[in-house]
Amino acid sequence: MEKDPITEEEKIEDELVPSEEEKKELESLLKAIQELEKANKEDLGAKKKKGFIAIEFGGVFHHNVYINFVFNLIFNLTLTFLLIEVFNFATYDNITYIALFVLTYTIIETYYRIYILMNHFQFIVKSLGFIFFFGYVAIFFVLDQYLFVRSIDFINETLFVVFVGLFTIIRYILSTMLRQNFRKRNLR
Repeated sequence: MEKDPITEEEKIEDELVPSEEEKKELESLLKAIQELEKANKEDLGAKKKKGFIAIEFGGVFHHNVYINFVFNLIFNLTLTFLLIEVFNFATYDNITYIALFVLTYTIIETYYRIYILMNHFQFIVKSLGFIFFFGYVAIFFVLDQYLFVRSIDFINETLFVVFVGLFTIIRYILSTMLRQNFRKRNLR
């Protein structure tokens, strides 16, 4: 007995073509998948809108070292000058001395930050970043007491520490906001 090839093909076709119930089930599954994808996109959109605080140890504004240094210098100079002028933390002979002071500070601070990040990262984590603050105080102190003795003079020691604290906190907040803005615009 030979089987009829047409009948087998028809059976195979019947098996491949979904029935009405199967079509309805597939359509409902597709709708469920589309609803899940839509809900997932909405969740991702909501998650993107939520802000979070991220600590960037030694974060940079730009990946080019020279551009990053110039940006840090301008940022530090602006913030230092504003803090000294607004809160009257120090007296100075000429604005050129402030610029030289900040240039020297930025050079030393850049090397200090790189050295600590590369060689003593565990101190950063254990001190919750305060090692940077103490380093900044030390750098400002050395510059104030030994290099710019007569040209820049902080009013007293308390105001000196308050200046460094405000400088560090405001710089961290503003630089974080700038970096986030750069990331949004893909400028970094």
